[in-house]
Amino acid sequence: MMSFLKKLHKWVGLIIGLQVLLWLSSGLVISVLDPAKVNGREWMNTGIANPIPLPPGVLLEADQLPGPLTADAFAINLAVVREQPVYRIRAGDGEKLVNAIDGSILVFDQADAEELARRDFTGKGAITATSAGIAPDLETRNHSGPYWKVQFSDEADTAIYISASTGDVLERRNQYWRVRDFFWMLHIMDYQERQDFNNILIIIVSLISIWLGLSGFILLFGSFTRHDFYFLNLTGQREQVLITLIDPALAEPKIISLRKGSNLFLSLATHNINLPSICGGGGECGKCRVQVVSENPPPETSIEQGLVPKPLRNKGFRLACQHEAEHDITLMLKERTLEGGH
Repeated sequence: MMSFLKKLHKWVGLIIGLQVLLWLSSGLVISVLDPAKVNGREWMNTGIANPIPLPPGVLLEADQLPGPLTADAFAINLAVVREQPVYRIRAGDGEKLVNAIDGSILVFDQADAEELARRDFTGKGAITATSAGIAPDLETRNHSGPYWKVQFSDEADTAIYISASTGDVLERRNQYWRVRDFFWMLHIMDYQERQDFNNILIIIVSLISIWLGLSGFILLFGSFTRHDFYFLNLTGQREQVLITLIDPALAEPKIISLRKGSNLFLSLATHNINLPSICGGGGECGKCRVQVVSENPPPETSIEQGLVPKPLRNKGFRLACQHEAEHDITLMLKERTLEGGH
């Protein structure tokens, strides 16, 4: 069970680690980009229009507007658009502009949109294309209704979206915003709408991350052995066991003393006796194989049953990383293992 949990923890950790890398890298990119360039305000005309002098009695009162225009309205505001007074009427079916002098509905065509875009944009570049569209789409996802997209030839590839109903600047988009939007998509893991921070995918990854932490906690304490707590031995008494090591390449065996309860693989390494291993003693590669030639070899572990063939297990072969030095024992090592020892 612990072996399966360890493998699952490793692969899930790899996947979550990649996502964490995406979170960190995307967050770095988002923080580095200049907000004024991202939202296009660096090239926005911030000038204030001069007041329009009008003789008294020229403007219609709100209650003088045609009835069908105000029947379902929930807000009527007086404003100035393109140097002319208008009523901005908001109703359930959207927003419309009405000329405050004669009561006619204003409609913004392509020429109007291009003029409004030129007024708003102060960057270096001319209009290269103008196209009509319907919001919401990728770059106008916070709006609804018809618009004009006015494209400029500046280095930032700016596009200004003008509402076909009200003449308002809906959005100012450019390459800085598009780069930021792409990394924002990676950051919040909303690969469709790119704005839902609480989407189901990020919730699932968050839950898996919590499981990863809990399983790591379990594996951490499952890896502890008694010798890890010897620092609590206030009396300083530490029982030792003798390990006899036989290397077929040497004429004489080598006897070393290990602390009782210590892991064989790790303790042998402290004596400069490095057994073959790929996993570093994690019980995954099966390379740290030794033969117990003493009587009554230690019981097989579930990990050994999966990594060591049964005929070898019957001959006393065990994985050093799976056993502790509990008593005096004799181990047969692979040839020349002790040549690097002292």
